[in-house]
Amino acid sequence: MDFLKLCADRYSLRSFADTPVSDEVLNQILEAGRLAPTAMNLQPQRIFVIRSSEALEKMRAVKKCYGANTILMICGDTEVACNRPKVDHCMAEMDCTIVTTQMMLAAQSLGVGSCWICAFDVPAMAKAFDLPENLTPYILLALGYPAEDAAPGPRHFERYPLEHTVTEL
Repeated sequence: MDFLKLCADRYSLRSFADTPVSDEVLNQILEAGRLAPTAMNLQPQRIFVIRSSEALEKMRAVKKCYGANTILMICGDTEVACNRPKVDHCMAEMDCTIVTTQMMLAAQSLGVGSCWICAFDVPAMAKAFDLPENLTPYILLALGYPAEDAAPGPRHFERYPLEHTVTEL
């Protein structure tokens, strides 16, 4: 598949079919995340696969994820991540963003839809899954196959021209 077409075709899926994502397909998506670049290659991402009934129930108590039956909770280990003391900045969240982007695009290439979710109660999520203090959940990536009524949101195809977002210096 042409990469730019893959990027253009991918949209935030908010209506999932009941069809489960197979272990084989899920492992390919997770492998794409494992191969993602991270600051100093410290790989601080810790990914929790949420798909058992019990885990999905815990998840839904904190954040409903459009009915997806596979959700990746991407956390950053702040004890492992590159820290830039001169600017007081931990790279864990940025690294998790790169990892999630690669998994999201890998999913699309495999015919699996996704929805990047970052608006959730972080302390409540950490508590629900009894995460240690050094792990911060940054992103939820809902995965699955589109339901029959699935379609891109109305703003999906609205893109500024390059001249609006890019400046040559």
